[in-house]
Amino acid sequence: MKKDSAYISCQINFYPLYTMDVNEEVKEVIDIIDKSGLKYKSGDLSTAVYGYSGEVYSLLEEITEKMQQNDRLFSMNISISNSCGCKVE
Repeated sequence: MKKDSAYISCQINFYPLYTMDVNEEVKEVIDIIDKSGLKYKSGDLSTAVYGYSGEVYSLLEEITEKMQQNDRLFSMNISISNSCGCKVE
């Protein structure tokens, strides 16, 4: 991924809709994030992801594509900051 792009943080709130498997779908999203290789921190209601903008946007696209399979419905709220105070490792 392009290392000269902005390093950003992205807070993700994922809400499965019309399902009894809420916890399983949230775990699936966390697994997608974990496999991305990006730095992240999960909390009770959201997950913060840190990386170069292109990597983060690709991750959001992957989450969207995988989670809409099998006609699953969801709401995903994201908040992006380029002033996160993050250290590039």
